[in-house]
Amino acid sequence: MAMILIAEDEPTLAEMLGQHLKNKGFDVTIASDGTQMLLLAKEVKPNLIVADVMMPGTYGTSAYKMLQEDPATQGIPVLFLTAITPEQAAALIPEGPGVRVMHKPAEMKEFVAAVESMLHEV
Repeated sequence: MAMILIAEDEPTLAEMLGQHLKNKGFDVTIASDGTQMLLLAKEVKPNLIVADVMMPGTYGTSAYKMLQEDPATQGIPVLFLTAITPEQAAALIPEGPGVRVMHKPAEMKEFVAAVESMLHEV
C-alpha cells in the first residue's frame, strides 16, 4: 500500500489523520514539523505528503520547496492542510502539478478522497 507522510504540529490531529489513513490500509509516518518532514521524506520516500502550512521550525511550504529542489524527493505530491484563509493560502502555497490545498477543519471523507485521488494521479 502507499506510504503517506503526515507533517502536522498538532499531535492530536496528526494522530487522528494517521489512524484514519491506517484504517484505510495506508502506511503512515508522522513528522511534527517541517524540518522533520524533510528528513523523513528522504528516509521513507512517501508516495504522498500531507503537510500543515504553518509549523514550527520550517513551514510546510518552505519544506515543500526544498523537497522539489532535491532530486531524491522531487515530484512527491503534497496535500496541504491549513487553517489559514484561502487568500493567505494562495499567497503562500506554490501552484503546480501534485499540489492541492484543503482547509481545516476537513471532513474525513473528503480528506481520504483527496488522498486517494492524488495517489491515482501519480
